[in-house]
Amino acid sequence: MTTTVFPALRTTDAAATIALLVTLGFTERLMVRNEHDPELVDHAEYALGDTGGIMIGSVRNDGSALDAVGGSSIYVVVSTEREVDRLYEEIVDMGHAIVRPVATQSYGGREFDFRDHDGNSWGVGSYRGA
Repeated sequence: MTTTVFPALRTTDAAATIALLVTLGFTERLMVRNEHDPELVDHAEYALGDTGGIMIGSVRNDGSALDAVGGSSIYVVVSTEREVDRLYEEIVDMGHAIVRPVATQSYGGREFDFRDHDGNSWGVGSYRGA
């Protein structure tokens, strides 16, 4: 697989971020755990379909730019409106803050927005762009 856009996120809770990615349909492609603390992720890659992907890593707590969390915005395209509705229920059950409830959009597709535990903004929808 060749990923053409690879957003990267830092996380304060790798297990929660991984659970979210798996819920959204991502699959693990590479996982490098910290050799001193296996709860921390030095680098991980998760694939979505044939060309989507995201990288994550735990904050380093060293005062560098690699400590920055939150503030990212990611839109995940799913195959059907029914899948949007199913994921909405799962995201609500996981306790994430819903920013915009699930709805059909005037420009096409069905989508919703939420914030994760690190403050990142996620959109999930069936709209694939024009």
